[in-house]
Amino acid sequence: MLLSRYDPDELLETKVEKRGDLTYYNYVLETPFALTGSHNLAKATAKGNTVILFVVSANEKQWQANQKTLKAMLDSFEV
Repeated sequence: MLLSRYDPDELLETKVEKRGDLTYYNYVLETPFALTGSHNLAKATAKGNTVILFVVSANEKQWQANQKTLKAMLDSFEV
């Protein structure tokens, strides 16, 4: 099992938004030592007894070329 620790310096932005009956929690993280890439966007919500998490990760090269697209993907996530 891979365990990771939370470093508050890596959290760049948070946003909470209400869409219909659901509350969505958005996070922008810069994680220089992550295996998945140094740029991570996440959106989470809960419906019933289920938590749904959508994550977009990119390395520096991918981020520079696709930042707008990756953010649009995250923004489009809705249950």
